[in-house]
Amino acid sequence: MSKLSNTDFQKYKMYYLVGITLIFSWLIYLISFWHFYQEMSFWVDKGVRYIVQLIFISSFYLTEVMVYTSIYFLLLLSSLFLSFFYFFENKKEGEIRKITWVMIFGFGFITFLCSCVLFITLCWPYFLAIFIASFVILFITYAITKYLYEDNQDRYIDNECIKKAGPFTQLEEAETYSNEFISYWAPYFIKHSFRLVYEIKHRDEGYLVEIYTLKNKNESNSFS
Repeated sequence: MSKLSNTDFQKYKMYYLVGITLIFSWLIYLISFWHFYQEMSFWVDKGVRYIVQLIFISSFYLTEVMVYTSIYFLLLLSSLFLSFFYFFENKKEGEIRKITWVMIFGFGFITFLCSCVLFITLCWPYFLAIFIASFVILFITYAITKYLYEDNQDRYIDNECIKKAGPFTQLEEAETYSNEFISYWAPYFIKHSFRLVYEIKHRDEGYLVEIYTLKNKNESNSFS
């Protein structure tokens, strides 16, 4: 499924709303910074070497520059973490779909474009340092998250429910979700001597999916 369904929107509504808020925040931030930058650059002597220009900016506009770089740090880090957790949440659901990549790369392109606007200013060393620091923090977070959620081999036991999903309106939809989830995660659990099985339960609100670990047994499916 490559289109954004109503179910997907409801499930990830918080991510989409935060993403829209961040896009508007970036726009407001760039407008505000550009007004400040025009005033500041008016007083900078363009005929001297860049290092002299940077010393002038640091001497007379350090407070304002620090405020804008701090806000940039918060916006950039928020944007990176939003994309990261949106990706990780989708990954836990099963195979990463095309719509997920479209959302991540689209939002990432907007964030990168906003950063490029700042990189062409006289204050670019400040923003570049923040840019690098933000990605270092993201990488550290990724390494820790991967260790906690993927590299811990002793966190599962036999017949443990590892995932609940639903309700789904159609049985076929519940079966498709279960098969996609198991197909994506099967190699990882097989490596740790587990297989995955799913159970679909019919309730008044719809079809509920529960996925379990199964140790040293053949994979099976059930419906109740």
